[in-house]
Amino acid sequence: MTPYKLSREDWKEAAMIVRYRHRSIMVYGLLKKLMEGKWEGFEIWVDNWPEFKSVVMKPSGDKQMDPYTGKFYFVDSQDVASMTSLLDDPRVITWNDDINLFVSDPVWPLVEQRAKARGNILWVADAPIYTVSRDTLVDIKLPDGFQEVPLGSDAISHVNENWKYKMPGIDQYMHLLVERGYPTVCFRDPTGALAAYAATQFDNILGMLTVLPQFRGKKLGTAAMSLLARKNLVEDDVVGVLVEDNNAVSIHMHTKLGFKPVPCSKVHWSLYTSP
Repeated sequence: MTPYKLSREDWKEAAMIVRYRHRSIMVYGLLKKLMEGKWEGFEIWVDNWPEFKSVVMKPSGDKQMDPYTGKFYFVDSQDVASMTSLLDDPRVITWNDDINLFVSDPVWPLVEQRAKARGNILWVADAPIYTVSRDTLVDIKLPDGFQEVPLGSDAISHVNENWKYKMPGIDQYMHLLVERGYPTVCFRDPTGALAAYAATQFDNILGMLTVLPQFRGKKLGTAAMSLLARKNLVEDDVVGVLVEDNNAVSIHMHTKLGFKPVPCSKVHWSLYTSP
């Protein structure tokens, strides 16, 4: 089985194949944005074409958007045998770089083994994918006294200073999300103070929800995710979010909004460094 690099002419057919695999929603989301021209700098490898079981989306080296997303690899499969052919091909994963790996659960042990044999894994976070559709999303009204405004530079600075997964290039990345028209949500109080925000990420996953400490307990987070999901559902039938298993508050909030976990969809996010 020889790995195959998709041409741009193959992208539409590949997107149709993964569109309803909700465990593959990040792969589909990024592929959709590549086809729309909203993001650039990635290439797609599969174990076989046109029928494939495993896929790796990797930085292409051309038209890198920013230092942050230029290190992301999406590794999606439920089949260890076909994924092995991709991992062992030097064209597919560049193990001598520092990279962020998003890996589906069934093949995570294989990827982890390959990574540890070549370098170091600094940390790992894991979370199942939760999805919601137009029909199941619960709309939440913004609390009185608050207003929605465009995501501004103070919110971007707040992400750059406080996001727990921050890495070099995150401020440039956030500016690009706004410039490229990705849906975002930002709430301010009556004085104009920043209260809460959330953003659609470059792979079309909802996230980066933050409610500033002095505004917690007012259901701003619930309202932000409801509004952000509704904005995305104008163009997509289903949208998704990653919710860590140990985050009971987030699980409760998203399930109240109509999100449901996708079976067998756990994703392992790890930071790999070369020796």
